Amino acid sequence: MKTKSLATFNHRISLLNLIAQSGIIVTGAIVRLTGSGLGCPTWPDCAPGSLLPVAGQIEGFHKFIEFGNRLLTFVVLAFALALFIGALLHKKRNILYWSAIPLIGTIFQAVLGGITVLTGLNPLTVMAHFLVSILLVGVSVKIFDYFSGGKPEIVLPKIINTYIVFLTLIGFVVIVLGTITTGSGPHSGDEIAARFNLDIRAMAVIHADSVWLFIGLVVGLFVITTINARLKTLRKNTKILLLICLAQGFIGYLQWFTSLPWVLVAFHVLGAVITWIAIIFLALNSNNPVLKRLK
Repeated sequence: MKTKSLATFNHRISLLNLIAQSGIIVTGAIVRLTGSGLGCPTWPDCAPGSLLPVAGQIEGFHKFIEFGNRLLTFVVLAFALALFIGALLHKKRNILYWSAIPLIGTIFQAVLGGITVLTGLNPLTVMAHFLVSILLVGVSVKIFDYFSGGKPEIVLPKIINTYIVFLTLIGFVVIVLGTITTGSGPHSGDEIAARFNLDIRAMAVIHADSVWLFIGLVVGLFVITTINARLKTLRKNTKILLLICLAQGFIGYLQWFTSLPWVLVAFHVLGAVITWIAIIFLALNSNNPVLKRLK
């Protein structure tokens, strides 16, 4: 494959991989929010003795929703495999190790999804399933940025670099708290599924407080980048993140005060994924060895 054609392929497949890794989080949430978490009550079969849904299953339409999400795993796996093959053909080796993570992670997620079903949607396994996907999305952003030719504009001062690393950490904590809050709420994925033995209102308040802390940090970074005229790209990324956070916060409060309708909760999950993508794009400006963009 010619160098230019390979570069185009890697750029496109890295974008498709990012979309797929993000999309399956949302479809997985829809499975849970529609009470279809045990639509296929066994794994890897959908029904005892059959990989496919069968007529007469007591799960009704839920079997199709859960089975559809399982099929999407193969789409995600195909993009992850194509990404890894493209990285193998790439002239630089540093991208190869990172491109292996979505492939290995997707296979691991399939197994973890099976464990989630076999444990009757234990909230800890559901939470782990979601958070592993979030981490895979973060890695996918890093890979996409690499194949898009992303470059830092300047070497950041140490204090700003530390600020960004801390902001990224708090952003992840916000997502974790949001997952625990969801795991304490009404959308368990099935009527028989267990929930965290936590007060949903208390968890919602803690989650909301963490959100406001995070937004405050984002506002602080926006002020810093506005003062420093050299940080144009960082300021742009911070502004985008701030706008996304405000929209996500609005959806969060709206869903709470309307008794958590599943459609709004689904949009909130989508917003969480978009927020995380924006956080990682921001974090790529740092000098942290894990977060910084690949060269």
